[in-house]
Amino acid sequence: MKHALRIIGGLLVIGTLVIVLFFWLDRTETTTDAYVTGRLHPIAPRVTGTVVSLHVDDNQHVKAGEVLLELDTRDFDVRVEQAHAEIDRAKGQVASADAQIVEANAAIIAAQASVEKTVLDLKRARELVNETPRGVSQQEYDAAKAASDSARANKASADARKVAATAASESARAQVATAEASLHDANLAYGYTKVLAPVSGYVGRRSVEVGARVNAGQTLLSIVSDQVWVVANFKETQLHGMKRGTEARMTIDALPDLTFIGHVDSLSPASGSQFALLPPDNATGNFTKVVQRVPVKILFTDDDLRRYRERLAPGLSTIVKIRVPEGGSGL
Repeated sequence: MKHALRIIGGLLVIGTLVIVLFFWLDRTETTTDAYVTGRLHPIAPRVTGTVVSLHVDDNQHVKAGEVLLELDTRDFDVRVEQAHAEIDRAKGQVASADAQIVEANAAIIAAQASVEKTVLDLKRARELVNETPRGVSQQEYDAAKAASDSARANKASADARKVAATAASESARAQVATAEASLHDANLAYGYTKVLAPVSGYVGRRSVEVGARVNAGQTLLSIVSDQVWVVANFKETQLHGMKRGTEARMTIDALPDLTFIGHVDSLSPASGSQFALLPPDNATGNFTKVVQRVPVKILFTDDDLRRYRERLAPGLSTIVKIRVPEGGSGL
């Protein structure tokens, strides 16, 4: 009996020493200044229109790329048709200008041939003018010179017509490019009549109904992304030894029977006061030391997110406990 009591006493002593060493080597930092948070994505159409169908309801889960709502497409159908018509008109102008270039080229060739012939005729007439008995008269010489001048004028006119036709062709091609850009813009606007979910998450703050006339950029609803985490605002005196990967235990007020195990993802690059609208300036007036708080981002495990994501709503109050080793150094 005495031997058994000695064994039990020895075990109690050893257990006490283990507990003392455990709490002496490690310390637990706790904060109630913590909450669940996530990214809220405002959903707004990129074009103005009338809502004809709504595919989501409040608090519904949606996947990235899923159609949330649709706008009336009839106005955008007209824009697409107008753009097609403008392209056809501009292409017709290109064809007409190209035909004029072909005609101008033919006229230039004919005029060049006429110039060459009249130049030769004028040269012969200059050599034979007033010569007898086989010379040409002054009147014939003047006629040859007038024909040569007329041929040169016709050649210059043909060149000018080609320049004008070429300019018209280039202008028409520019109009085709502009019309094609308008068509691309009209097709984009048509595609924007379907408002898609940018991320997977839950629908919240829906303020739109079928039949509503909405404007581009007007927020119609929000999506709370599937990825949520906890932000714990620890005092600066609690950060010693806290680093990326440190285990954290979290209790959420809305789920008091559950303890979530997560890990520290990162520490804020500045204290919370530095991100305030009016950061404190300790260089002015009387200085009073105030213990600062630093936001610490803590991630849930994938398993907890999968099982409890629907209950982990951003904004929920949380209690966070992090055990850090004594003498450890944080990031």
